[in-house]
Amino acid sequence: MLKRVAILICVLAMSASAFAQQPAKPAAPAKKPAAAEQTKPEAKAEPAAVPKAAPEPAGQPVNVKIEVSITDQTSEGTPARKLVTMIVGDRQRNIIRSSASVPVRMQPAPGAPAAYNFRSVTINVDARPTIVAKEPNKVLVSLGLEYFPKSAGGREEAEPGMASLNEQLSLILESGKPTIVSQAADPTSDRKITVEVTATILK
Repeated sequence: MLKRVAILICVLAMSASAFAQQPAKPAAPAKKPAAAEQTKPEAKAEPAAVPKAAPEPAGQPVNVKIEVSITDQTSEGTPARKLVTMIVGDRQRNIIRSSASVPVRMQPAPGAPAAYNFRSVTINVDARPTIVAKEPNKVLVSLGLEYFPKSAGGREEAEPGMASLNEQLSLILESGKPTIVSQAADPTSDRKITVEVTATILK
């Protein structure tokens, strides 16, 4: 009996020694943290497309007669009147240029002969009519006017401040009805320039 116990103890001791001599298994590699993983660049958002403006509708096959009347008034005499007339297609632009050079007498030194200089006088008109679609008896007129007149009262002597007029107007006019669109005063005298416009749809 004692002999069997001694043999069992020897076997257990040899098993424990063999288990202790076995090499340890390598540890599993640690998983890389999520922050270390390579991230793809974010796609940039494309700018929103700007909507294109609707094209302007074509003009009607109708002409518009435009009359621009300029009244140049001073207290010294009868007013001078100038009239510019043009016929323009609907949604089209017309340009009229009228100019001349007039002699202006300068003030010479005592005993010196009379001296003259030349000055340009002009009437320039730009007009573009548009027949109002919902109200076919009305016309939207884009008007440009440049007026550089002669001396007040027709005098030839030079004046310290020559009146002139430069306007850019947008008007809604009733067909065939004359309308005073501006009255301008000369800042150096009692001169007054009045502009009247008539737009008539020709059918």
